[in-house]
Amino acid sequence: MQPSERVRQYIAQTMGPEGVRIAEALLTRKEATDSELAEELGEKPSHIRKVLYDLYEARIAEYHKEKDKETGWLTFYWQINPQHASAHILDRARKDLDKLTKALEYEENHEFFVCPEGAERFDFARATESDFHCPAHGKILEQHDNRNELEQLRQRVAALKREAETAS
Repeated sequence: MQPSERVRQYIAQTMGPEGVRIAEALLTRKEATDSELAEELGEKPSHIRKVLYDLYEARIAEYHKEKDKETGWLTFYWQINPQHASAHILDRARKDLDKLTKALEYEENHEFFVCPEGAERFDFARATESDFHCPAHGKILEQHDNRNELEQLRQRVAALKREAETAS
């Protein structure tokens, strides 16, 4: 079972090409140990384990462990469940959408001011605290037109909404 393009992109974004390479090798079988993957990919088992734990932390990989009755050693059997990864990606997109929506509302409902000397931006409340003077430069703050920020936020919100709709 191959991961969807969305899962592959998520792995690439969070883990890079090495994460994709190990995830795809893991997907060629039902489950595998770090040693099996290391042998197949020509890597050290410790490197494979690190990437597998990173994939686990990103909710892409899962494992179960079995104890050898003779030696007492634990063997970890790793697998990837694309459905769980897709659900995690959707949940993350929804959280990101919520944060962006709140940021958009804040931008829409506030006036902003900037120092002509620097890039720091002040909302109206902060500007009034400093009598509309930049605390760092002493310059009078200028009103900031935030139409560009609003447009960028609207585009990002719309893109995340489309992504969430297609994923669910």
